[in-house]
Amino acid sequence: MKKKLAILMSLFMAAAAFAGCGSSAGSGEAAPAASTETAAPAEEITIAYQSSVGYAPLLVMMDQKLIEANYDGDLTVNWTMMSNGSEINEGLTAGSLDVGSMGVPVAVTGVMAGSPYRICSALSCQPYSILTSQPDINSLADITAEDQIAITNINSQPHILLAMAAKAELGDARALDANLTKLGNADGYTAIISGAVTCHMVISPYNFMEQTSEDADIHEIEIGSDIWPADNTALVVVASQKLHDTKPEVYAALTKALGQAMDYIKANPEETAALVAEGYDASAEEILTWISDERSSYSPELKGIMNMCNFMVEEGFIENGPASISDLVYEGVAGE
Repeated sequence: MKKKLAILMSLFMAAAAFAGCGSSAGSGEAAPAASTETAAPAEEITIAYQSSVGYAPLLVMMDQKLIEANYDGDLTVNWTMMSNGSEINEGLTAGSLDVGSMGVPVAVTGVMAGSPYRICSALSCQPYSILTSQPDINSLADITAEDQIAITNINSQPHILLAMAAKAELGDARALDANLTKLGNADGYTAIISGAVTCHMVISPYNFMEQTSEDADIHEIEIGSDIWPADNTALVVVASQKLHDTKPEVYAALTKALGQAMDYIKANPEETAALVAEGYDASAEEILTWISDERSSYSPELKGIMNMCNFMVEEGFIENGPASISDLVYEGVAGE
């Protein structure tokens, strides 16, 4: 079952017209004064997201045009899907993107390296899994030098979580670095099903789909919940400094829309599943089980960020970490 999340949409919203009234000559009655209120100027922003049910709030925002609805003016929102957080980081740094969604480590690394953005909201908590097609691999200790582990990118969320597990179970956070190979989520799915790689460290729903595939016998290598707490934030949304500083009304519309989309998912899981199903080779019923998994949740509040930052510093993934969460986020972002 090869899945592609292919939802590309350009969103347009007509600006409200405000007509001023002039005075009537010789009427003897003063015409009403022209309104001093004007709509916000026409704006355009570009938002990048990735392929995972973890990005469902963005799909709801896109479908319902929530950002446009929260902006008092003419706003065009361009949506683009990218393969990994590093690609999104490059777009934000180059100025071709205004908003992006990515795993925590990429966002932290970008902010601490001086990239022109900060976290504006958590997006979701999602289960990650290490999957394997080899019946004799049941723990990290069973992985040999010949076994390849597919991840989306070096220093990505899968890489850092795998390092956390390696530190806890093998005593060395870098013990499996030589086994890593970079593949997008969908390509990693194909690779483990076909036998091109023996392991895949991946976010939902790919972990669910691989374990239920009829084309290969895939099982999960169990990792303790104390290593990967289920309620820790997995994905965040970042906004460019330029958007935050020069277009505060658009930024406010963005953050309000995020909260509305998350509330919608909680209240309407079946409808959300049907929406997500439009871009997956899976039924709405199956997707509903992914969204409803106890390890999956959508909230703007950050959880576990500083713990991950401390680990990244200790193990040399970043040289300097944030002193507090305020070093990473814009004002008003809750959590730690």
